[in-house]
Amino acid sequence: MISEHEVLYLIGAISSDPHYREKFADAQMVLEELGYIVINPGILPAGMTYEQYMKIDLCFVETADVICMLPDWEKSPGAKIERYHAEQEKKRIILYEGIDTAKPRW
Repeated sequence: MISEHEVLYLIGAISSDPHYREKFADAQMVLEELGYIVINPGILPAGMTYEQYMKIDLCFVETADVICMLPDWEKSPGAKIERYHAEQEKKRIILYEGIDTAKPRW
């Protein structure tokens, strides 16, 4: 069962996906319906360096209770770094494609 206060960070391809904002927003909507507090890196402003994005994203990983891997995460070198960091931080990692989208009963 999902705690009402679990913070979830989304990991997926961004730079290789011109529609990443929509993909991340859709996943955020589904996950919030399931009760997660979602950190969505897809809302970060454009124009920063790769290093700046990674610094922010790794802080997001550290902040989250749960890491959710979107189906295309393996296409992204940054997502692989984030996953490795999540593993080092002993975060619970789930796959978005395997999520039970039935709303939990509290």
